[in-house]
Amino acid sequence: MSRPKALWRTGGLLLALIAMEAGLGRRWGQLPPLGRFFSPTEGFWRNAEPPETQPPTQLLIPTLEDSVWVVWDKRWVPHIFARKEADLYRAQGYIQAHLRLWQMEMQSDAAAGRLSRVLGEKFLPFDRAMRRLGIPYAVEKALQAVQQDSATWAMLNAFTEGVNAYLAQLSPREYPFEYKLLGYAPEPWSPVRSLYLVKYMAYDLSVKSQDKYLTKLLVQLGKGVIDTLFPNTAPYGHTTILTGSWQASKEVPPQPAELYSRAYAEDSLGQAEEQDPSWVGSNNWAVSGRKTASGYPLLANDPHLALNLPSIWLEMHLVGPSVNTYGVSLLGAPGIIIGYNEAVAWGVTNVGPDAFDFYRLRYADSLQRSFYYHGERVPLHPRVETLWVRTPWDGHRLVWDTVWYTPWGPVVHRSRDAIARPLEGKARHAPIDCALRWISYEPSNEARCFYLLNRARGLADYQEALRHFGSPAQNFVYADTAGHIALWVRGFYPLRWKEQGKFVLDAEKPENHWRDWLDMEENPHTLDPPEGFVRSANSYPAGPAYPYWLGWYFALPDRAARIEERLRALEKATVDSFRVLQLDVESFLARRALPLMLSYVQGDSSRWLDTLRRWDYRFVGAGRAPTLFKRWWVALHLAVWENLPFRRPEWEITLKMLEETHAARTAGKPAPHPRWLSVADSGPRSLPVLIRSAWEKTRRWADQAGDTLVWWRYRAAQVRHLARLKGFSSDTLQTDGDGQCINAIGSTAGPSWRMVVDLKPPVQGYGVYPGGQSGNPGSFHYMDFLPAWQQGQLYRHLFVRDRAAFPDTAVAGYTLGAPKR
Repeated sequence: MSRPKALWRTGGLLLALIAMEAGLGRRWGQLPPLGRFFSPTEGFWRNAEPPETQPPTQLLIPTLEDSVWVVWDKRWVPHIFARKEADLYRAQGYIQAHLRLWQMEMQSDAAAGRLSRVLGEKFLPFDRAMRRLGIPYAVEKALQAVQQDSATWAMLNAFTEGVNAYLAQLSPREYPFEYKLLGYAPEPWSPVRSLYLVKYMAYDLSVKSQDKYLTKLLVQLGKGVIDTLFPNTAPYGHTTILTGSWQASKEVPPQPAELYSRAYAEDSLGQAEEQDPSWVGSNNWAVSGRKTASGYPLLANDPHLALNLPSIWLEMHLVGPSVNTYGVSLLGAPGIIIGYNEAVAWGVTNVGPDAFDFYRLRYADSLQRSFYYHGERVPLHPRVETLWVRTPWDGHRLVWDTVWYTPWGPVVHRSRDAIARPLEGKARHAPIDCALRWISYEPSNEARCFYLLNRARGLADYQEALRHFGSPAQNFVYADTAGHIALWVRGFYPLRWKEQGKFVLDAEKPENHWRDWLDMEENPHTLDPPEGFVRSANSYPAGPAYPYWLGWYFALPDRAARIEERLRALEKATVDSFRVLQLDVESFLARRALPLMLSYVQGDSSRWLDTLRRWDYRFVGAGRAPTLFKRWWVALHLAVWENLPFRRPEWEITLKMLEETHAARTAGKPAPHPRWLSVADSGPRSLPVLIRSAWEKTRRWADQAGDTLVWWRYRAAQVRHLARLKGFSSDTLQTDGDGQCINAIGSTAGPSWRMVVDLKPPVQGYGVYPGGQSGNPGSFHYMDFLPAWQQGQLYRHLFVRDRAAFPDTAVAGYTLGAPKR
């Protein structure tokens, strides 16, 4: 080969190599930088961990004040022992980051409306919604409260130091897998990021607002129909607090003549979309010693949240100078959220309070920059939100979004705003041209609540801790070694007139706004009740005798009714009794509805009807009857409400109307709800016709369904990766359960942490969640708890005071930290 040709070839090869290196070093659309991703030294291969992988040997935290020991048990649970309080939280931050760094940052970014900086354009609507709902504003308010409490502020800063110490020694080759896949690097942590996580939980637990839907229906159907279809009291009487005497110490404001905003109701731009409600519930309960085998209380909790990998929780044990507490922590926040110590145990479920109120503005100018309040012109204040959006070729574009604020909160969506509709998440339920007041805008310090619960020694400490919990309201169950049990519906509640906030209100009228708050003692609660047990399942907090308005939209009665039934019958309860109760799958709805429905198809012969006639009302994963019933019930429910334009009532209203209409038909009386159901043998509203028609649809579907008839296949429950990466999610779960059973496993949500605590000294806890301790999909500990969770097993916790108490056979490794000399 001639010298010029060789030079040309060499030069061409060099250019090709340069181009290849440049190409492999950058993102291409949704693909990561392939060169770095597949690199054997720093790519995703580095994230593979064999089962025998050891925990880190050192805590590399330069700000430690004294020695810290971390004992890792065989399930990879870290037991942190520290001589200084601040060191305890530094170590907790470090260990959380070691196990779940990407999850911590991703969840904080979701709350802050920063997902599109990493995930691109398709997440811009979600980010915009978070900003427009005022979550950054809520965090600023929370920060004011936290900074006023020295203990909480010190705890958050120590936790932050631990996280950042871990980041400081982390090289790109050691980044969690998701950073490599998505092609970005972690950012420094701060106390504000922890507060974003707290507010994201507040957002997640604030039930979707129904205000705009009910306002439209109120105008179309009338107040009497609304009272029937969307009642203010529990239709079947199942309330969280079973017994109690209530006396109002504050005067309830009078209900005005006008309950809603006519301006909103008449605005065609405010037209609601069709929307059916959905509830993700939770359970907790406790029984006193007179109902247990040991003579001491037992407590159980299983919050039902999204089934994600990594899990929302991280199991931890924290031991410091003033604390020895075990349970689960929230990723990105210090302390234990649900757990116990040597004297008390506690758990939480969501109340489902009416946390959002919307106020229709009457603008005072054509640019919608001011509005009228009480005859005065009030300016709106602009807040410019800056959003960085990742482009397909690894650049970023800047998006500005101006959100206009009233004294109460943001206008989520002005009619002048040039933004895509509908908005995402809970923002899609915000009525147009309305100011939002969210209880989470009130300054609060939830971290202080859990700081005190971790250290509580008795009832007085429990009550003091709850004073610091703001939003959204939670049902705090409690038990202690002294024999006490309690349940407190705790959160900030405005002093409202009856039905205030059930509908969209006029901002112009002062009487429509919050003017005072209920004291904690006025929140529904019970201490050592005569029933010998307490329980909550997101139902109405209290009965009609309770004097204050707490809202109307709460969970269906299934779980509350079934738990109460089981607890009333329970004697000589044990930890295993509670474990079995957490797995209960008998359906309150099926037990009441199915016999009635079957009575109208008695003459029909079908193998599917025979399956239902033999059914015991239990949602067993391998069964076909649960699927048949669910399909039949849904078809009937939709048929009953087919004439409603949007927002169908809850199924408990459907059931109650079916029962009342059936009873009237049997007794030869007129239909009690003729607009929706008739007692006639024929006609479009005929009860028999609707039931038979719904069954015929179900039968035709079942004949074609094949294996889909098996309940676990039909429900299609799965524990999904947080970024919805299919290869890192679980297989379809072949478990028993349904969203409205005690074992509330739905398609995307379920028991996120099953816990049982025996308060007989020494206190002993048990628990499991559907995942594993590690956030690394390449780790053996990524979802090694999942089989036990599916089988209904609970792990016995290694709850000790001294690190020397661990048997060698229970220890996977040790991590040591020491101050710099």
